[in-house]
Amino acid sequence: MSDPRPSIRPTSIAWIVAAVLVCAAAAWTLLQVLDARGTDLLAKQWLEVPWTLPVGLLLVALGLGVSALAWRRRLAGAPHARPVDPLAAARLVGLAKASSHVGAVLTGGYAGYAVFLVPDADMFGRRLWDAAFAAVASGLVVVAGLLLERVLRLPEEHDRAASGAQ
Repeated sequence: MSDPRPSIRPTSIAWIVAAVLVCAAAAWTLLQVLDARGTDLLAKQWLEVPWTLPVGLLLVALGLGVSALAWRRRLAGAPHARPVDPLAAARLVGLAKASSHVGAVLTGGYAGYAVFLVPDADMFGRRLWDAAFAAVASGLVVVAGLLLERVLRLPEEHDRAASGAQ
C-alpha cells in the first residue's frame, strides 16, 4: 500500500535540460514564424528585454544561494544556530523546486531569443546581449534552486527508515 502522505521528489536534471531545450526551440520557432510573416521585430517593444529583468533574476538567485548556505549551516548543527522548523524547510523545498522549474523555462525562452538574434547581431546587438544576459541570470536561478533543494534533502537513512516503517 502506498504512503498517503504527499511527497516531493527531487528535481530531475533531465527534466531541467528538457525544459530548457523545449522552451528554446519554442521561442526560436515562434520568432522565426513572426519573421517569416514580415513582422518588423525591431519595432516591437514587447521584444525588448528590460535591464531590470536580469538584475531581478540575479537577486533571486543570490537570495536562493544565501538561503542554501544558511540552511546548510543550520542543518550541520552550527553553534548558536536556531532550531530547524520542519514546516519552514518544507516550504523552502517547494520554493526551490518552483525556482528551478521557472528558471529552466526562462533560460530556454531567452536562449531561444538570443539564438534567433545571432544572424542579425549587427541590427539587434543590444537585444542579443540583453537576451543572453537574461538567459544566464535565469540559469543561475536554476542552479541556486537546485542547490537549495539539495541542501534541504532528507538524509538517506531517514528515507530508508520511513520506507521500512510501512
